[in-house]
Amino acid sequence: MRLNPRLAALPTYPTIAIDRIRDQLLAEGRTVYDFGTGDPMEPTPAFIREAMRANVPDNCRYPTVLGGRAVREGFARYAQRRLGVDLDPDTQILPTSGSKEAVFHLPLLCIDPDAPDRSVVFPDPGYSVYYRGTVLAGGLPCPQPLSGDYIQRIWELPRDILQQTRMVWINTPHNPSGAVMSRGDLLRTWETCREHDILLVSDECYMDVWFETPPASILQVATEGVLAMFSLSKRSGMTGYRSGIVAGDPKVVAAFRALRTNPGLAPQDFVNAAAAAAWTDESHAEDRRHVFAEKRAVLLEFFEEVGLEVTASEASFYVWVKAPNGDGDAFSRELLKAGVLTNPGSFFAVTPAGRDHVRFALVPALKDCHKAIAAMRALFARR
Repeated sequence: MRLNPRLAALPTYPTIAIDRIRDQLLAEGRTVYDFGTGDPMEPTPAFIREAMRANVPDNCRYPTVLGGRAVREGFARYAQRRLGVDLDPDTQILPTSGSKEAVFHLPLLCIDPDAPDRSVVFPDPGYSVYYRGTVLAGGLPCPQPLSGDYIQRIWELPRDILQQTRMVWINTPHNPSGAVMSRGDLLRTWETCREHDILLVSDECYMDVWFETPPASILQVATEGVLAMFSLSKRSGMTGYRSGIVAGDPKVVAAFRALRTNPGLAPQDFVNAAAAAAWTDESHAEDRRHVFAEKRAVLLEFFEEVGLEVTASEASFYVWVKAPNGDGDAFSRELLKAGVLTNPGSFFAVTPAGRDHVRFALVPALKDCHKAIAAMRALFARR
């Protein structure tokens, strides 16, 4: 049977690779401290679970792509409260089944596989779905290597690349590095995209996981030619609910809504009810930030103790650590001796960028973070 060669050419998805390593360690009877896949252990707040249960009807009918007004209004209130931005719930906000599927499908909105200008620019290292969605939509992936402060500066790209680009992905706070773009960076990015008629999509799924200063949003700069993506996975502990938001330019939102009617992509109404409750409340998001901050603090203290350099890591759910030997793959394998599971930077990269780092996701409970640190301290003592 002949299958899509583009699919066959894709490398193993990073979480699949991590799951295989974890399962092998567990099968060997090893204790595993899983800092790999970014899936928080903290329970989803009770009021969100109750909102979902209360809205499961006896006859659960097809949901609509637009979703109920309550979730769109809930996000609009969040945008006004958190960002100081006024959005029209009817024309500028669209609920999604998590952010991953929206990231994957968005290139279909603007890529013509037969056109010469079909490039998609994305940060590298970065979320691997930027690359995968581009490839399967027939676009030309254009990874922009990041290093140093891990800030993406698309205005530094050669003009001929920008002229061939239909879509730019930015990600702030950035996965895997935790770097945060300033409002000035965002403005310059938007101006560059407007100059070249490029759709700008800002992945802001970690917008509410910060430790000192709340990150800026592209929506605070402009909405013309812009989409911003948000998620409740880390903010509200709703990874399994699959609940996200796309917001921005009314014309682009309308086009994306039309695209989504074809595969029938729509969150269930009861998930949207839970999402509406989550977007309306800030206190639980603040509580979760405090929990993540405690984990981050103990890790940072240990890394300083053993002389490991932490890069960026200003926000997001991750700590980005430079490998002592300059080889993230080798360092990640070494940490497995202590039962510590991490993601090497190569898992997020198309180019060699970031391959000298490993990513720690703030997943284990605080007490397990302390146990993992003890195991790593013993490992480093034997070096």
